[in-house]
Amino acid sequence: MLSLDFSTLKEAAMAVALGLMMGLERERSGFERSREGHGEPLRRESDHSESLHGSLGARTFALLTLLGWISVKVGGEGLALPIAVQAFAAVLIGLFYHQTSSPDRGLTTEVAALAAPLLGMLLTRDALLAVAVAVIVTLLLLSKPWIRAWIPRLHREDLTSAMQLLIVFAIMLPLLPVRTLDPWGVLSPQKVGWMVALIAAVDFLGYALNRVLGPRRGAVMTGLVGGLVSSTVVTVTMSRQAREDPSFRSSGQVAVMLACAVMGVRVAVLAGVVGGLDLVRPLLLPMTAMVATLLGAAWWTFRSKADRGTGTEEMPLRNPFHLKRALGWGLALATVLLVSAAARAWFGDRGLILTAGLSGVADVDPITLAVGSQMHTSGLPAGTAVLAIVLAIAANTLAKAGFAWISGGRAFGLRLTAMLTASLVAALAMVALRL
Repeated sequence: MLSLDFSTLKEAAMAVALGLMMGLERERSGFERSREGHGEPLRRESDHSESLHGSLGARTFALLTLLGWISVKVGGEGLALPIAVQAFAAVLIGLFYHQTSSPDRGLTTEVAALAAPLLGMLLTRDALLAVAVAVIVTLLLLSKPWIRAWIPRLHREDLTSAMQLLIVFAIMLPLLPVRTLDPWGVLSPQKVGWMVALIAAVDFLGYALNRVLGPRRGAVMTGLVGGLVSSTVVTVTMSRQAREDPSFRSSGQVAVMLACAVMGVRVAVLAGVVGGLDLVRPLLLPMTAMVATLLGAAWWTFRSKADRGTGTEEMPLRNPFHLKRALGWGLALATVLLVSAAARAWFGDRGLILTAGLSGVADVDPITLAVGSQMHTSGLPAGTAVLAIVLAIAANTLAKAGFAWISGGRAFGLRLTAMLTASLVAALAMVALRL
Protein backbone atom coordinates (compact mmCIF):
# COMPACT_ATOMS: atom_id res chain seq x y z
CA MET A 1 0.00 0.00 0.00
CA LEU A 2 1.18 3.50 -0.83
CA SER A 3 1.14 5.99 1.99
CA LEU A 4 -0.04 9.41 0.79
CA ASP A 5 2.18 11.93 2.51
CA PHE A 6 4.09 15.06 1.62
CA SER A 7 7.34 13.24 0.77
CA THR A 8 5.52 10.97 -1.70
CA LEU A 9 3.80 13.89 -3.39
CA LYS A 10 7.09 15.79 -3.55
CA GLU A 11 8.80 12.83 -5.20
CA ALA A 12 6.00 12.55 -7.76
CA ALA A 13 6.30 16.28 -8.50
CA MET A 14 10.05 15.88 -8.99
CA ALA A 15 9.43 13.08 -11.49
CA VAL A 16 7.11 15.34 -13.47
CA ALA A 17 9.60 18.23 -13.25
CA LEU A 18 12.46 16.13 -14.62
CA GLY A 19 10.33 15.04 -17.56
CA LEU A 20 9.19 18.60 -18.21
CA MET A 21 12.79 19.84 -18.22
CA MET A 22 13.77 17.43 -20.98
CA GLY A 23 10.48 17.75 -22.86
CA LEU A 24 10.53 21.54 -22.95
CA GLU A 25 13.97 21.44 -24.53
CA ARG A 26 12.64 19.05 -27.19
CA GLU A 27 9.70 21.35 -27.91
CA ARG A 28 12.05 24.32 -28.22
CA SER A 29 14.15 22.32 -30.65
CA GLY A 30 11.02 21.49 -32.65
CA PHE A 31 10.11 25.18 -32.88
CA GLU A 32 13.61 25.99 -34.16
CA ARG A 33 13.43 23.27 -36.81
CA SER A 34 10.06 24.63 -37.93
CA ARG A 35 11.45 28.18 -38.19
CA GLU A 36 14.27 26.89 -40.36
CA GLY A 37 11.74 25.06 -42.56
CA HIS A 38 9.37 28.03 -42.95
CA GLY A 39 12.08 30.66 -43.12
CA GLU A 40 10.22 32.89 -40.60
CA PRO A 41 9.20 32.83 -36.91
CA LEU A 42 6.06 30.94 -35.92
CA ARG A 43 3.39 33.14 -34.40
CA ARG A 44 0.05 31.32 -34.40
CA GLU A 45 -0.85 28.51 -32.05
CA SER A 46 -1.93 26.37 -35.00
CA ASP A 47 1.54 26.80 -36.48
CA HIS A 48 3.08 25.65 -33.20
CA SER A 49 0.87 22.56 -33.13
CA GLU A 50 1.72 21.80 -36.73
CA SER A 51 5.43 22.16 -36.03
CA LEU A 52 5.25 19.63 -33.21
CA HIS A 53 3.25 17.07 -35.19
CA GLY A 54 5.33 13.92 -35.22
CA SER A 55 7.50 14.82 -32.20
CA LEU A 56 7.51 14.07 -28.48
CA GLY A 57 6.85 17.11 -26.28
CA ALA A 58 6.97 18.21 -22.67
CA ARG A 59 3.75 16.48 -21.55
CA THR A 60 4.86 13.15 -23.04
CA PHE A 61 8.23 13.29 -21.31
CA ALA A 62 6.59 14.25 -18.00
CA LEU A 63 4.16 11.32 -18.25
CA LEU A 64 6.97 8.91 -19.10
CA THR A 65 9.04 9.87 -16.03
CA LEU A 66 5.93 9.73 -13.86
CA LEU A 67 5.07 6.29 -15.29
CA GLY A 68 8.54 5.03 -14.38
CA TRP A 69 8.20 6.40 -10.86
CA ILE A 70 4.76 4.78 -10.40
CA SER A 71 6.07 1.41 -11.61
CA VAL A 72 8.60 1.28 -8.76
CA LYS A 73 6.16 2.59 -6.16
CA VAL A 74 3.51 0.05 -7.10
CA GLY A 75 5.86 -2.83 -7.85
CA GLY A 76 7.80 -2.48 -4.62
CA GLU A 77 11.06 -4.42 -4.53
CA GLY A 78 10.14 -6.54 -7.54
CA LEU A 79 11.49 -5.80 -11.01
CA ALA A 80 8.64 -7.25 -13.05
CA LEU A 81 6.49 -4.11 -13.24
CA PRO A 82 9.37 -1.64 -13.95
CA ILE A 83 10.67 -3.94 -16.71
CA ALA A 84 7.17 -4.25 -18.19
CA VAL A 85 6.68 -0.47 -18.10
CA GLN A 86 10.03 0.17 -19.76
CA ALA A 87 9.26 -2.42 -22.46
CA PHE A 88 5.82 -0.89 -23.02
CA ALA A 89 7.35 2.58 -23.37
CA ALA A 90 9.97 1.26 -25.79
CA VAL A 91 7.29 -0.35 -27.99
CA LEU A 92 5.18 2.81 -28.06
CA ILE A 93 8.17 5.01 -28.89
CA GLY A 94 9.30 2.57 -31.58
CA LEU A 95 5.86 2.50 -33.23
CA PHE A 96 5.64 6.27 -33.01
CA TYR A 97 9.03 6.69 -34.66
CA HIS A 98 8.14 4.20 -37.41
CA GLN A 99 4.95 6.07 -38.28
CA THR A 100 6.41 9.60 -38.20
CA SER A 101 9.98 9.04 -39.38
CA SER A 102 11.40 11.01 -42.30
CA PRO A 103 14.71 10.67 -44.20
CA ASP A 104 16.34 13.58 -42.35
CA ARG A 105 15.08 12.70 -38.87
CA GLY A 106 17.38 11.45 -36.13
CA LEU A 107 16.85 9.34 -33.02
CA THR A 108 17.87 11.84 -30.33
CA THR A 109 14.37 12.63 -29.06
CA GLU A 110 13.31 8.99 -29.01
CA VAL A 111 16.42 7.85 -27.12
CA ALA A 112 15.89 10.65 -24.58
CA ALA A 113 12.27 9.50 -24.22
CA LEU A 114 13.48 5.95 -23.49
CA ALA A 115 15.62 7.39 -20.68
CA ALA A 116 12.66 9.25 -19.13
CA PRO A 117 10.98 6.23 -17.42
CA LEU A 118 14.36 5.06 -16.15
CA LEU A 119 14.92 8.48 -14.55
CA GLY A 120 11.55 8.17 -12.81
CA MET A 121 12.62 4.77 -11.46
CA LEU A 122 16.02 6.10 -10.38
CA LEU A 123 14.31 8.91 -8.50
CA THR A 124 12.94 6.42 -5.96
CA ARG A 125 16.45 5.11 -5.21
CA ASP A 126 18.66 8.20 -5.39
CA ALA A 127 16.95 11.53 -5.99
CA LEU A 128 20.18 13.54 -6.26
CA LEU A 129 21.62 11.17 -8.86
CA ALA A 130 18.37 11.26 -10.85
CA VAL A 131 18.41 15.06 -10.94
CA ALA A 132 22.08 15.09 -11.97
CA VAL A 133 21.48 12.59 -14.79
CA ALA A 134 18.44 14.56 -15.99
CA VAL A 135 20.51 17.74 -16.11
CA ILE A 136 23.26 15.94 -18.06
CA VAL A 137 20.70 14.58 -20.56
CA THR A 138 19.21 18.06 -21.02
CA LEU A 139 22.65 19.59 -21.55
CA LEU A 140 23.40 16.96 -24.18
CA LEU A 141 20.15 17.82 -25.93
CA LEU A 142 21.04 21.52 -25.81
CA SER A 143 24.57 20.96 -27.12
CA LYS A 144 23.62 20.20 -30.73
CA PRO A 145 24.44 23.70 -32.12
CA TRP A 146 27.77 23.80 -30.31
CA ILE A 147 28.76 20.32 -31.46
CA ARG A 148 27.86 21.18 -35.05
CA ALA A 149 29.97 24.32 -34.81
CA TRP A 150 33.00 22.52 -33.33
CA ILE A 151 33.07 19.35 -35.43
CA PRO A 152 34.34 21.08 -38.62
CA ARG A 153 37.27 22.49 -36.62
CA LEU A 154 38.35 19.12 -35.22
CA HIS A 155 41.18 17.11 -36.72
CA ARG A 156 41.78 13.40 -36.39
CA GLU A 157 44.88 14.22 -34.35
CA ASP A 158 42.73 16.06 -31.80
CA LEU A 159 40.45 13.06 -31.29
CA THR A 160 43.42 10.69 -31.06
CA SER A 161 45.06 12.86 -28.41
CA ALA A 162 41.81 13.05 -26.42
CA MET A 163 41.55 9.25 -26.46
CA GLN A 164 45.16 8.92 -25.31
CA LEU A 165 44.48 11.28 -22.41
CA LEU A 166 41.36 9.34 -21.42
CA ILE A 167 43.36 6.10 -21.47
CA VAL A 168 45.95 7.63 -19.13
CA PHE A 169 43.33 8.79 -16.60
CA ALA A 170 40.92 5.84 -16.83
CA ILE A 171 43.33 2.89 -17.21
CA MET A 172 46.95 3.72 -16.45
CA LEU A 173 46.56 5.83 -13.28
CA PRO A 174 44.32 3.37 -11.36
CA LEU A 175 46.82 0.57 -12.07
CA LEU A 176 49.76 2.42 -10.49
CA PRO A 177 50.52 1.39 -6.89
CA VAL A 178 49.63 3.81 -4.11
CA ARG A 179 52.30 2.53 -1.69
CA THR A 180 55.16 4.99 -1.19
CA LEU A 181 58.67 3.90 -2.15
CA ASP A 182 60.77 6.59 -0.44
CA PRO A 183 61.85 6.44 3.24
CA TRP A 184 59.85 9.61 4.09
CA GLY A 185 56.55 8.28 2.76
CA VAL A 186 55.69 11.28 0.60
CA LEU A 187 56.01 9.93 -2.93
CA SER A 188 54.17 7.06 -4.57
CA PRO A 189 54.09 5.89 -8.20
CA GLN A 190 50.45 6.96 -8.40
CA LYS A 191 51.35 10.47 -7.19
CA VAL A 192 54.04 10.78 -9.86
CA GLY A 193 51.51 9.48 -12.38
CA TRP A 194 49.05 12.18 -11.38
CA MET A 195 51.75 14.83 -11.89
CA VAL A 196 52.45 13.54 -15.39
CA ALA A 197 48.74 13.26 -16.22
CA LEU A 198 47.99 16.78 -14.95
CA ILE A 199 50.76 18.29 -17.05
CA ALA A 200 49.48 16.46 -20.13
CA ALA A 201 45.86 17.39 -19.33
CA VAL A 202 46.56 21.11 -18.89
CA ASP A 203 48.63 21.05 -22.08
CA PHE A 204 45.69 19.51 -23.95
CA LEU A 205 43.23 21.91 -22.27
CA GLY A 206 45.22 24.91 -23.44
CA TYR A 207 45.39 23.52 -26.97
CA ALA A 208 41.62 22.81 -27.07
CA LEU A 209 40.68 26.23 -25.70
CA ASN A 210 43.00 27.91 -28.19
CA ARG A 211 41.30 26.06 -31.03
CA VAL A 212 37.79 26.93 -29.84
CA LEU A 213 38.24 30.44 -28.41
CA GLY A 214 41.41 31.65 -30.07
CA PRO A 215 44.83 32.01 -28.41
CA ARG A 216 44.08 35.11 -26.31
CA ARG A 217 40.73 34.09 -24.84
CA GLY A 218 41.81 30.45 -24.66
CA ALA A 219 44.87 31.43 -22.60
CA VAL A 220 42.66 33.32 -20.14
CA MET A 221 40.46 30.26 -19.58
CA THR A 222 43.49 27.97 -19.33
CA GLY A 223 44.98 30.14 -16.59
CA LEU A 224 41.75 30.34 -14.59
CA VAL A 225 40.94 26.63 -14.83
CA GLY A 226 44.51 25.35 -14.63
CA GLY A 227 45.26 27.49 -11.59
CA LEU A 228 42.70 25.51 -9.61
CA VAL A 229 44.83 22.41 -10.19
CA SER A 230 48.44 23.60 -10.37
CA SER A 231 49.86 26.97 -11.36
CA THR A 232 53.26 25.28 -11.80
CA VAL A 233 51.81 22.95 -14.42
CA VAL A 234 50.25 25.92 -16.23
CA THR A 235 53.63 27.68 -16.20
CA VAL A 236 55.40 24.67 -17.70
CA THR A 237 52.86 24.11 -20.47
CA MET A 238 52.42 27.78 -21.40
CA SER A 239 56.19 28.30 -21.48
CA ARG A 240 56.65 25.36 -23.81
CA GLN A 241 53.91 26.58 -26.16
CA ALA A 242 55.42 30.07 -26.21
CA ARG A 243 58.77 28.65 -27.28
CA GLU A 244 57.11 26.68 -30.10
CA ASP A 245 54.99 29.64 -31.25
CA PRO A 246 56.44 33.10 -30.40
CA SER A 247 53.13 34.81 -31.26
CA PHE A 248 51.63 32.99 -28.26
CA ARG A 249 54.17 34.56 -25.88
CA SER A 250 52.04 37.32 -24.34
CA SER A 251 48.92 35.13 -24.15
CA GLY A 252 50.94 32.49 -22.31
CA GLN A 253 52.17 35.10 -19.85
CA VAL A 254 48.57 36.13 -19.15
CA ALA A 255 47.66 32.49 -18.51
CA VAL A 256 50.51 32.05 -16.03
CA MET A 257 49.69 35.24 -14.11
CA LEU A 258 46.02 34.31 -13.86
CA ALA A 259 46.94 30.81 -12.67
CA CYS A 260 49.18 32.30 -9.97
CA ALA A 261 46.36 34.64 -8.90
CA VAL A 262 44.00 31.67 -8.61
CA MET A 263 46.67 29.89 -6.55
CA GLY A 264 46.66 32.80 -4.09
CA VAL A 265 42.90 32.55 -3.68
CA ARG A 266 43.16 28.77 -3.30
CA VAL A 267 45.79 29.08 -0.55
CA ALA A 268 43.68 31.60 1.37
CA VAL A 269 40.62 29.33 1.22
CA LEU A 270 42.66 26.30 2.29
CA ALA A 271 44.20 28.22 5.19
CA GLY A 272 40.75 29.29 6.34
CA VAL A 273 39.44 25.72 6.24
CA VAL A 274 42.40 24.20 8.10
CA GLY A 275 43.62 26.99 10.36
CA GLY A 276 40.42 28.96 10.85
CA LEU A 277 40.08 32.71 11.24
CA ASP A 278 43.27 32.94 13.33
CA LEU A 279 45.29 32.00 10.26
CA VAL A 280 43.25 33.47 7.42
CA ARG A 281 42.95 36.96 8.94
CA PRO A 282 46.69 37.79 8.95
CA LEU A 283 47.10 35.95 5.63
CA LEU A 284 44.32 37.81 3.88
CA LEU A 285 46.21 41.10 3.39
CA PRO A 286 49.38 39.67 1.74
CA MET A 287 47.29 37.31 -0.43
CA THR A 288 45.06 40.19 -1.52
CA ALA A 289 48.10 42.29 -2.43
CA MET A 290 49.61 39.44 -4.44
CA VAL A 291 46.39 38.56 -6.27
CA ALA A 292 45.61 42.21 -7.06
CA THR A 293 49.12 42.75 -8.48
CA LEU A 294 48.87 39.64 -10.65
CA LEU A 295 45.41 40.53 -11.93
CA GLY A 296 46.56 44.05 -12.76
CA ALA A 297 49.63 42.74 -14.56
CA ALA A 298 47.54 40.20 -16.49
CA TRP A 299 45.08 42.92 -17.55
CA TRP A 300 47.89 45.25 -18.63
CA THR A 301 49.56 42.46 -20.64
CA PHE A 302 46.26 41.44 -22.22
CA ARG A 303 45.39 45.01 -23.24
CA SER A 304 48.85 46.30 -24.14
CA LYS A 305 49.37 47.57 -27.67
CA ALA A 306 52.24 45.20 -28.19
CA ASP A 307 49.90 42.23 -27.86
CA ARG A 308 47.09 43.36 -30.14
CA GLY A 309 48.88 42.35 -33.27
CA THR A 310 50.05 38.95 -32.06
CA GLY A 311 48.47 35.78 -30.85
CA THR A 312 45.31 36.24 -32.92
CA GLU A 313 45.99 33.51 -35.47
CA GLU A 314 45.13 29.88 -34.85
CA MET A 315 48.02 27.94 -33.39
CA PRO A 316 49.80 25.70 -35.90
CA LEU A 317 48.56 22.11 -35.85
CA ARG A 318 50.61 19.91 -33.55
CA ASN A 319 50.09 16.92 -31.33
CA PRO A 320 48.59 18.34 -28.11
CA PHE A 321 49.46 15.20 -26.13
CA HIS A 322 53.14 15.55 -25.13
CA LEU A 323 53.49 12.50 -22.88
CA LYS A 324 57.29 12.29 -23.11
CA ARG A 325 57.84 15.88 -22.06
CA ALA A 326 55.19 15.52 -19.36
CA LEU A 327 57.12 12.51 -18.03
CA GLY A 328 60.26 14.63 -17.86
CA TRP A 329 58.60 17.41 -15.87
CA GLY A 330 56.82 14.90 -13.64
CA LEU A 331 60.19 13.35 -12.81
CA ALA A 332 61.63 16.78 -12.04
CA LEU A 333 58.75 17.66 -9.70
CA ALA A 334 59.02 14.27 -7.99
CA THR A 335 62.73 14.94 -7.36
CA VAL A 336 61.89 18.30 -5.78
CA LEU A 337 59.31 16.62 -3.53
CA LEU A 338 61.89 14.08 -2.35
CA VAL A 339 64.47 16.78 -1.61
CA SER A 340 61.87 18.81 0.31
CA ALA A 341 60.79 15.78 2.35
CA ALA A 342 64.39 14.95 3.21
CA ALA A 343 65.06 18.53 4.36
CA ARG A 344 61.94 18.47 6.50
CA ALA A 345 63.06 15.22 8.14
CA TRP A 346 66.56 16.55 8.85
CA PHE A 347 65.58 19.96 10.26
CA GLY A 348 62.28 19.08 11.96
CA ASP A 349 59.92 21.69 13.39
CA ARG A 350 62.78 24.02 14.28
CA GLY A 351 63.54 24.40 10.62
CA LEU A 352 59.94 25.20 9.70
CA ILE A 353 60.81 28.33 7.78
CA LEU A 354 63.58 26.64 5.80
CA THR A 355 61.35 23.65 5.23
CA ALA A 356 58.58 25.91 3.97
CA GLY A 357 60.94 27.44 1.45
CA LEU A 358 62.15 24.03 0.25
CA SER A 359 58.74 22.38 0.04
CA GLY A 360 57.20 25.46 -1.58
CA VAL A 361 59.39 24.92 -4.62
CA ALA A 362 57.19 21.96 -5.54
CA ASP A 363 53.82 22.78 -3.98
CA VAL A 364 52.34 25.35 -1.59
CA ASP A 365 49.36 23.28 -0.42
CA PRO A 366 51.30 20.79 1.81
CA ILE A 367 52.98 23.51 3.91
CA THR A 368 49.66 25.36 4.21
CA LEU A 369 48.02 22.22 5.59
CA ALA A 370 50.99 21.54 7.87
CA VAL A 371 51.17 24.95 9.55
CA GLY A 372 47.37 25.10 9.84
CA SER A 373 47.39 21.83 11.74
CA GLN A 374 50.32 22.89 13.94
CA MET A 375 48.43 26.00 15.03
CA HIS A 376 45.85 23.72 16.68
CA THR A 377 48.10 20.87 17.84
CA SER A 378 51.33 22.57 18.97
CA GLY A 379 50.35 26.21 19.44
CA LEU A 380 52.29 27.56 16.47
CA PRO A 381 51.98 31.39 16.43
CA ALA A 382 49.83 32.78 13.64
CA GLY A 383 52.60 35.17 12.55
CA THR A 384 55.07 32.31 12.11
CA ALA A 385 52.48 30.30 10.20
CA VAL A 386 51.76 33.21 7.86
CA LEU A 387 55.47 33.80 7.28
CA ALA A 388 55.97 30.11 6.45
CA ILE A 389 53.12 30.15 3.91
CA VAL A 390 54.33 33.36 2.27
CA LEU A 391 57.89 32.03 2.04
CA ALA A 392 56.56 28.84 0.47
CA ILE A 393 54.70 30.99 -2.07
CA ALA A 394 57.91 32.96 -2.64
CA ALA A 395 59.88 29.79 -3.34
CA ASN A 396 57.12 28.51 -5.61
CA THR A 397 57.00 31.83 -7.47
CA LEU A 398 60.76 31.87 -8.02
CA ALA A 399 60.65 28.27 -9.20
CA LYS A 400 57.95 29.13 -11.73
CA ALA A 401 60.04 32.04 -12.95
CA GLY A 402 62.90 29.58 -13.46
CA PHE A 403 60.61 27.19 -15.34
CA ALA A 404 59.52 30.09 -17.55
CA TRP A 405 63.12 30.96 -18.42
CA ILE A 406 64.10 27.33 -19.07
CA SER A 407 61.04 26.30 -21.08
CA GLY A 408 59.99 29.58 -22.68
CA GLY A 409 63.30 31.31 -23.23
CA ARG A 410 64.56 34.73 -22.24
CA ALA A 411 61.88 36.73 -24.07
CA PHE A 412 59.09 34.83 -22.35
CA GLY A 413 60.73 34.61 -18.93
CA LEU A 414 61.88 38.23 -18.59
CA ARG A 415 58.50 39.98 -18.39
CA LEU A 416 56.93 37.09 -16.48
CA THR A 417 59.71 37.15 -13.89
CA ALA A 418 59.23 40.89 -13.41
CA MET A 419 55.49 40.51 -12.88
CA LEU A 420 55.82 37.55 -10.52
CA THR A 421 58.52 39.36 -8.54
CA ALA A 422 56.29 42.44 -8.20
CA SER A 423 53.46 40.33 -6.80
CA LEU A 424 55.85 38.65 -4.40
CA VAL A 425 57.25 41.98 -3.17
CA ALA A 426 53.70 43.22 -2.56
CA ALA A 427 52.88 40.13 -0.46
CA LEU A 428 56.10 40.32 1.55
CA ALA A 429 55.57 44.04 2.16
CA MET A 430 52.16 43.32 3.69
CA VAL A 431 53.69 40.62 5.91
CA ALA A 432 56.39 43.05 7.07
CA LEU A 433 53.74 45.62 8.01
CA ARG A 434 52.04 43.12 10.31
CA LEU A 435 55.25 41.95 12.05
